[in-house]
Amino acid sequence: MKKLIRSTEKIFLLAVAFVAVAGCQSAPASLSTPSHPLAEYDYASLILMHQPTAELFLGVAHPDAALFEAYFDADKAAAEHAGYQQLLRKSGANVVTVRDVLLRGTLDRAGNPIAGAALDSLRAFALDFLKYDASGLSVQNVDSAAVEQEKYRRKVIGQMAPTDLIRVILLQPEVHLQSTPENTGYAATYSEKPLMNLYFMRDQMITTAKGVVLGRMNSVQRNDEVRIADFCLHKMGIPPVGRIEGDGAYLEGGDFLSFGQNAFIGCGLRTTLPAIRQLMENNWLGCDTLIVVNDRWHDQSQMHLDTYFNVIDHDLATLSKKRYQAAKDSTSSHYLTVDVYVRHADGTYQRTIKQQNFVDYLKNHLKMTIIPISEADENTFACNYLTVGARHIMAVDGQSEDFQTALAKNRVKVTWVPLNNLTKGYGAAHCMTQVLSRKSSR
Repeated sequence: MKKLIRSTEKIFLLAVAFVAVAGCQSAPASLSTPSHPLAEYDYASLILMHQPTAELFLGVAHPDAALFEAYFDADKAAAEHAGYQQLLRKSGANVVTVRDVLLRGTLDRAGNPIAGAALDSLRAFALDFLKYDASGLSVQNVDSAAVEQEKYRRKVIGQMAPTDLIRVILLQPEVHLQSTPENTGYAATYSEKPLMNLYFMRDQMITTAKGVVLGRMNSVQRNDEVRIADFCLHKMGIPPVGRIEGDGAYLEGGDFLSFGQNAFIGCGLRTTLPAIRQLMENNWLGCDTLIVVNDRWHDQSQMHLDTYFNVIDHDLATLSKKRYQAAKDSTSSHYLTVDVYVRHADGTYQRTIKQQNFVDYLKNHLKMTIIPISEADENTFACNYLTVGARHIMAVDGQSEDFQTALAKNRVKVTWVPLNNLTKGYGAAHCMTQVLSRKSSR
């Protein structure tokens, strides 16, 4: 029986790969610029995702170095991701993958390369991700050898199939050359810098009422992901309105939640105040009020705002129980405060509330009901759901009866998503999606 299940998984993954290639041929050459999200509780209409492939393997070989929580089965993770995509499509969302976007316009229906601007652009982009190291060659003139190998590198990229160009982008291989006295005259060892966290497509950017703002990743392992997001967005016809830059300025999408004329943004482990100031100073937000949630715990288990707080509707949210209880103890490391910035007629933001208790602000100012999430549910990413419409969420399967009862009591429709392997990368349903467009649910 186990062999049969394993075989079925492999067949399923092959089918998913085929659909991805075929799907990109039938997709339009470009996407029209979407309407920007109004709030997390509006209907999710366009979602960008990345289905993980071979780049996961080295990550699971040393989870800590990959920013993962624990080892997981990479093949099963890919199957889970494909299943999640299908559930999102059933909800009415148009789900587009990074692979779809990269391949668009480069392959015909038979899988043969199409010469033209799309393929030329993909080759030029992939060129930066393939490295040749000629320093180990036994030659008199190392500089001359490096020039020769650079020509060879460009020649190889110029011959690569589009699917192999994508492998180059995701794996970032480096070829370390040595000289040999026979055959071709060369031998090599190989190293990679795979983008194993790319499937968390929430984090490379935020989508505001003004458009997409590219972030700046807090971890060196994830630096190159923003480049891929930028390339995809331009190819989709959605050029970013801005990009976070500068020392000390970090912005990751898991810290941002749109909320109608308001927006929440976490300031803590992964997103910093200099980046938040850039958003306001450059008028990249488009909202009237920015609610900055100050987190002083700075723990990997709750690295982003969406790991301990999330929004289901205009009057309903979830919050980590230990954060909720800490509202009564300002000395607790889990205690949260808010600074509130209001946009004036001239476009500038001025702080109107400083260091107010977060729970009090949600209850008294925003009139929100809060569902506390137990530590057990929190550890299985109960808070990291994706709201696809008012009171309709995509949540990680396996939560407690208490949490399920609380959701039902508040008239929340839940689509439970099996993500047992993917969540071991330290993220879940919300982290894996970048919602580029929403339609009003009111």
